[in-house]
Amino acid sequence: MNPRHSARIGRYLLTFALVVVAVAAIYPLLFTVVSSLKTQSGFAHDPLGLPSGITLDNYLEAFRRMNMPRLLLNSLITTLGGLVLSVLAALLVAYAVTKMRFRGGKFIFLLIIVTLTIPSQAIIYPLYQTVLDLGMSGQYQGLILAYAAFGLPLGTYQLAGYFQQVPDELIEAARVDGAGHLTILFRLLAPIAAPALAALAIFNFVWMWNDLLLPLVIMGGSDSKTLMVGVSMLSGQYDVSVPLVSAGLIVALLPVLIIYLVFQRQLVSGALAGSGK
Repeated sequence: MNPRHSARIGRYLLTFALVVVAVAAIYPLLFTVVSSLKTQSGFAHDPLGLPSGITLDNYLEAFRRMNMPRLLLNSLITTLGGLVLSVLAALLVAYAVTKMRFRGGKFIFLLIIVTLTIPSQAIIYPLYQTVLDLGMSGQYQGLILAYAAFGLPLGTYQLAGYFQQVPDELIEAARVDGAGHLTILFRLLAPIAAPALAALAIFNFVWMWNDLLLPLVIMGGSDSKTLMVGVSMLSGQYDVSVPLVSAGLIVALLPVLIIYLVFQRQLVSGALAGSGK
């Protein structure tokens, strides 16, 4: 076979595979959007088809049931608090284990990275007991601290990869000029790791905003519950209105979609820069 024809066939096959993957990734979102515009009877009659008539009653009912402004505020407080604390902690720990020479530093770094292999479900009970012992059940600070703890390993691993590329001679020169640890970290290393910080912040925001397990365990049904917990409570014990839950999910996903569309360039550049390290 002609090599040019083989290359063309290869491109067609690759394009087809990418289209299939894209459709598989986008279809759940499209299904949710279409379902949210159907009535309950219309969904029961044709779950996979297009709506015969578009209705926004599901969105109005979701807003009425969920106390949307309060849930949005709760999600913003816990997500932004967890985001700032997790990124700040990752910065400090990554700097300590890569640029501060102390006994046991490599072991601590390895121990933090090993925690990436532990599923969150495996430690839910001790986490819940710890939150109870600290008196933080149903409070913002309990969820914020949990987010910071779960986000620390990945952030430390990602930032340490950047810090290790910075020559020690540059750090020593800054120290000779009188720079302290915080000055070196925030004025020298943090700008170098800006792409990684941007990607890490976006990833953590998406994860924390969409998370259901930790808010459900720590917040439960309190007044401080997050938006995703509110959406999960739209379904009853014996009946589930898929159009109503779909409307709630679309409202909950809008901030994430906006953040991704606005900062997708930073996310991609951070991922590419990290892969180059």
